Amino acid sequence: MKKFNRKFRRGGNGPGSQLPIKHNQKKPFNPDKYGKNWASIKVELAKGNKAINPIPPATQPIIGTLCIGKHKVDITFSEANRLIEELVDSKNRYNVASRMGMLEAGTGTPDSIRLTSANTRY
Repeated sequence: MKKFNRKFRRGGNGPGSQLPIKHNQKKPFNPDKYGKNWASIKVELAKGNKAINPIPPATQPIIGTLCIGKHKVDITFSEANRLIEELVDSKNRYNVASRMGMLEAGTGTPDSIRLTSANTRY
C-alpha cells in the first residue's frame, strides 16, 4: 500500500470509533420547545374531484390542505410555491436582522417601507 493512501485500516479517528454515543437518549421528546404550533403543522393530500379538476376561477387543482393549529387551508401548487418563497425569505430577513441587532423594539426599518425598484416581486 502506498504511503499517501490512508483510507484503509485507520482506526480511532472517525465518528464510528466513539460508539456507543451517550447523550440523553432516554430523555422524552418535547415538541413545545419548537413552538406551540410545531406539532400540529401538517399537509393532508387532496383526493377526489378537487385534486383532479381546478375549481374556477383557479386554473390549478388543489394539491392538499395545509393544517396549522385549528386552521385548515386548501392550497394549489402556486400557493405552495409562494408559501415556500415567503417562509425562506422571512427566515433570511430574521437572520440578517438578528446579526445587525435590529430585533429590539424601536430599531430597524419600519414595516411600511418597501423597496420596489430593486425587487419587483412585491
